[in-house]
Amino acid sequence: MKRDNTREPFFTTEEIRAEMVATGYEFKPSRIACTGRLPGVLERMGDAELALQSGEIADQERMHRQNKPFSAG
Repeated sequence: MKRDNTREPFFTTEEIRAEMVATGYEFKPSRIACTGRLPGVLERMGDAELALQSGEIADQERMHRQNKPFSAG
């Protein structure tokens, strides 16, 4: 596994994490999870894309859309 010096966030599976540790990578996950903008991201998704998302915030956005009155136009 090649080391990468970038500081971009990334997500790993258990298998990848085990491989990284085995090659000497020191795994230190962030202590702060940033979800402050997630509602805004979900709000801009189409219904089909939102349907693929899981979690409480996605559930809240689906409920918001169901309860939103139709606009006349």
